[in-house]
Amino acid sequence: MKTIENISTKRTLSKGMTIQFHNLYQARLFKGVDESEFEQMLLTLDSQLKYYSQNQILVEEGQNINRAALLITGNLMAFQNNFWNEKRVLHLIHPDNIFCETFACSASATANYSIEAIEPSVVLWFDVQQILNLEDRAKYHHILAKNLMKDIAEKNLSLSEKVNHMEQRTTRDKLLSYLSLVSARENSNEFDISMNRQELADYLSVERSAMCNELSKLRKDGYLDSKRNHFILYRKKNYEESK
Repeated sequence: MKTIENISTKRTLSKGMTIQFHNLYQARLFKGVDESEFEQMLLTLDSQLKYYSQNQILVEEGQNINRAALLITGNLMAFQNNFWNEKRVLHLIHPDNIFCETFACSASATANYSIEAIEPSVVLWFDVQQILNLEDRAKYHHILAKNLMKDIAEKNLSLSEKVNHMEQRTTRDKLLSYLSLVSARENSNEFDISMNRQELADYLSVERSAMCNELSKLRKDGYLDSKRNHFILYRKKNYEESK
């Protein structure tokens, strides 16, 4: 692990985390933790605050990871390099996202991808084993365990959804699968998605140009209207009536 600012005393905590303290306390992982116990909780977790510059590598593929992390500010990118050193983006990590918890929960696991800072970022590393060991622990340990399990469950659900989209044979079918899911989740045929075109193409593992061509065909065929990240889906009859 690279040099990290250890949060080992209340004085160090107060000095090193004054700017980020509010963002930390608002994180989903710590939801429900009493504010009076917050600093003690961070100390118990052997929390470590790390500042990363743009393009700095946080985690290298093959590295042994024994701590989980929470992104406080900035944005990160998880990626893999193939044999020819060609980079493939796996997913983005945004503020309030937990990462590396899967590796940290397994004593023998090594990272199977790398993580890079897209922009200057602040990360809180912590000992996840302190959360998992609930025997004779404070109330906040149980709260953290519950929040962590919820986060892991949501990630598994998101991964399952992505696999379902990826199993579709064509770019068109992948798009329809994804947009149908968002529509069902929003309970509306009109909605915004959180990704731009390049991010959506990366998410679906398709070429951006091919995906944009398919979106144009879907518009022409009356399946949808779209502008940037705003979509309106039509069933054929509704589309014809709207024209």
